[in-house]
Amino acid sequence: MSPSHLIVVCCHGIWLGGPSNGQDEAEWLIADFQRGETPTFIDHVKAGVETLARIQDAVLVLSGGPTRQETTLSEAQSYANIARANSHWGHAISEDRILIEDRALDSYHNILYSLTLFYSRFRSWPSHMTIVSHGFKRPRLLDGHCSAIGWPLERVTFVGIDPAGMKEADGGKEDAIQGVAMAVGDWLDDPHGLGEKLRAKRTRRNPYGTWQGVFEKGFQGNEISGLHTTGEGDQESLIDDAVRPWL
Repeated sequence: MSPSHLIVVCCHGIWLGGPSNGQDEAEWLIADFQRGETPTFIDHVKAGVETLARIQDAVLVLSGGPTRQETTLSEAQSYANIARANSHWGHAISEDRILIEDRALDSYHNILYSLTLFYSRFRSWPSHMTIVSHGFKRPRLLDGHCSAIGWPLERVTFVGIDPAGMKEADGGKEDAIQGVAMAVGDWLDDPHGLGEKLRAKRTRRNPYGTWQGVFEKGFQGNEISGLHTTGEGDQESLIDDAVRPWL
C-alpha cells in the first residue's frame, strides 16, 4: 500500500561525516550566522525519524540540495547520513521509507519538491503533510509557502524546533530572526520565488547547476499528475489559479 502521509525535514547545513556523529560543529559546512545551530539540525532530522516511526503510512523526505562548492554532497543526503550514523536513534526504520530530495535551494522548494518527489515515487499525492523546521519559520512555511503552493493548512502539522536560548537577549540569533522576517516580506511580494531577488539567492546556492524544474529531470508522469505548471527548467512554476490535484 502506498504511503499517504508526507513528512518533510527542511535541511539547513551539510554534515561531512566524522567521529562525533554530527555533535562536533567542525564536521559541518554551515554559514557564519548558523554557528551553534548544528545540534538543532540534528534535532530536526531526529524529529522527522521519530514522526516516521509513529506513523505507519508515512514516508520521510529529507529536503536540501548540494549548496556548497566545497562538496557535491547534498544537505539532504548528509542528514540521511546523520540518521544512519546515529542508528536512527533506536528506531527500526526501513531505509526505503526515507527519500532524498536533493534539489531544493530554499524553503519554498523544500515543500514543493518534496510533494513532487512523493508523487513521482508513488503516483499519488499525500493526504497529510508534516513539516519539520525552525519554529520561528512557521509563518513563512505555512502562511507563505503552503498557501502559495495551494496545500490546505488544515492538512499540515508543523514541528518547530529552535536553537536553545534563541529568545535570550544576547543578540546571538536576533539577526537570524530579523533576516527571516525580511524573507517573509520577500516571499509575500513574490510567492513562487520567480523574481530577481529570490532567484538570485538560489543561483548563489546552486554551484552545480542542479535542475530546478517542478518535477525531477526526466520524470515522465507530470502530464497525468494533475499539477498544472508553466515554463521549463528554472523558469517553470505553478499556475496560480489552477485547481491543485490534492484537493
